[in-house]
Amino acid sequence: MVQRKRINGAGLLVVLSLLIFLSAFSHEVRLWADEGESPGGNNTGAETAVGGEDVPPPLELRLETSPANPTVNNPWTISILVNHPRSAEVNVKPPRFPPSLILERVRSDVRALEGGRWTRVEFLFTPQKTGIIALEPFGVTVQGQQAETAGINVRFREETQTVKRYNPRFRWVNPVPPLPAGERGEIFLELTNWDPEKDVPRFFLHGRAPRNAILDEGAPSKAGEGIVRYPVSIIPLEGNKVTIDPISFQAEGYTLAVPEITVPVLPAPQPPGNSAGILPDENEGAEIPKADNPETDNPQAAGGAFPAADSRAVFPLFRGDFNRITANVKTLWENKHWAEALAEIRRNERDNLAGPFLVPLRKEMEQELGLGFTDDERWQPLKISLVSWVVLVFLIISVFLILFVFRRRLGNRRNKVPVNNAPGKNVTSARRSGFKTIIVLVISIGLAVIFLEEGLGNFLVGRLSTSRDTAVLEKTQAYRIPDIKGAVNARFDEGQPVTISDFHLDWCYAETADGRSGWVKREAVITY
Repeated sequence: MVQRKRINGAGLLVVLSLLIFLSAFSHEVRLWADEGESPGGNNTGAETAVGGEDVPPPLELRLETSPANPTVNNPWTISILVNHPRSAEVNVKPPRFPPSLILERVRSDVRALEGGRWTRVEFLFTPQKTGIIALEPFGVTVQGQQAETAGINVRFREETQTVKRYNPRFRWVNPVPPLPAGERGEIFLELTNWDPEKDVPRFFLHGRAPRNAILDEGAPSKAGEGIVRYPVSIIPLEGNKVTIDPISFQAEGYTLAVPEITVPVLPAPQPPGNSAGILPDENEGAEIPKADNPETDNPQAAGGAFPAADSRAVFPLFRGDFNRITANVKTLWENKHWAEALAEIRRNERDNLAGPFLVPLRKEMEQELGLGFTDDERWQPLKISLVSWVVLVFLIISVFLILFVFRRRLGNRRNKVPVNNAPGKNVTSARRSGFKTIIVLVISIGLAVIFLEEGLGNFLVGRLSTSRDTAVLEKTQAYRIPDIKGAVNARFDEGQPVTISDFHLDWCYAETADGRSGWVKREAVITY
């Protein structure tokens, strides 16, 4: 019994000794952790928290501006320094900038500062107006920590006794909205710091349209002091984006550069109830209608039936020519050659003696094709102008009158020799009114010649020497330059009458009576 008690006492002593040893070891490890050392004796050099994660140091911000005395139209920067070595994790939220302070660029980099690596975020501005500007603080966020800089008050001055220098630059106005394919949209291009005493550059985007879009540069407008804004109309045709390549050109002694821009393109809207482009079951196997393409598609069958031609109102001598012309035109019309039919009837309207009787029929044909106002042809029977016919008839009548008066005078001389100073006689005619008739005829012919020379002379000369040709167009579109990459000026319907004034390779310059004009392909032109 005594021996068992001794054994139990010895065991209890061993357990107490083990507990005291473990308590001392745990206390030593705790001291090492408090001193920033690991149990193995390595110095960690960083603070630890529950779970062993690093505690980031508190944010420290510095604000710098340059230059100290900024002037208008010269660069001015705001730099924000953050004590964080990774720039991708630094988020700077700027305040709202006034319109007179143009933001040109924002960039960030990492710099060594006071033995550490700091992130520097730089904002580059171009001030446009003198005076004091107050900016609210910039907000900075790094890994959940937030801080703000101090506000900024700065005065911009105009440099005195120096020549004002202009440094014009182009920039696209953001944001650029996405555009559906086939629909017209508008984006804006701005030219800043432009000398107002010089002419604004124009038409620098012509011929620069990408292959999958139609581009048209609008008229520039003043958007502020030294700021010019250009509206740019764009129609995306295909693809998921339209990219306008950078452009460099010279204007007014400056070298200007338009930066590249990419416009997102949305899919073309589908018809209602068929958004997936799949036909219903009852229409399975039917042909899907194609989208209208003015360059390749044949125009719609707007002509329909050929208008009725009534020959009863035609002068009997011209009725045969009228029926022959209408038969040829009807054949072309029924074969769906609408433009050729209009060219044929317009040619006969101008050159044939039955031309005036063809005008009502030609107007009905143009109405069937949906054309608006068009000019009538100038009637030139047998290719002789109407003015020339009038002058010829007038001269013939005048010659006959003169011969009639002189013939009577010669006849009277043969029958009776007049006595000198006999009353009621004159040296020109046996009749008392003969001399007056001759005077009136001479004055009338002189006035007619003067009128024709002064009033119609230039017109007749212009008609004889002009290089302009009359023509009818098939359905097509006209460009500002002889290139399909250029901007579209106008779209012409089937049968549109035009005048052709210039040629370049496979292109013709066409112009309508209402002022629409542009370069069109020669295969779409039918002259007459």
